[in-house]
Amino acid sequence: MTTPAAPADQGPREQGADAAPCGISVRSCSTYDGDTLRVALHGEVDHLSAGPLRVLLAVASAYGYRRLVLDTSLVTFADSALLRILQGWTAEGRRLRLTGVTPAMERLRAAAWGAPPARRAGRAPTGKGIIGEGA
Repeated sequence: MTTPAAPADQGPREQGADAAPCGISVRSCSTYDGDTLRVALHGEVDHLSAGPLRVLLAVASAYGYRRLVLDTSLVTFADSALLRILQGWTAEGRRLRLTGVTPAMERLRAAAWGAPPARRAGRAPTGKGIIGEGA
């Protein structure tokens, strides 16, 4: 028996989470006030697609950014990979604010940090701006 040869247009493919096709992309990334990074995501965030976000936040941390405003309104799925990334961001005293929080993202946020903080009168309703640990 012989094994079929790989088609000429397909070379060896690297395996691993960071080599997987990205299910997420950074829709936008901007900075303001010198230490705040705003990132808007769309798509899926799981262990196969979280690499680009992980790298982006590692670089932002190295450049001294201490605050992250993360818009998740277009995230269609997220699992513990996103939790690990966000907990890593807040672990060293950096601040996190989630905006555009969908019900699925709220469940994920609650799994990491418990009940949302109490709201004062005049504040945005749940889902419009959930603040994570360290905010």
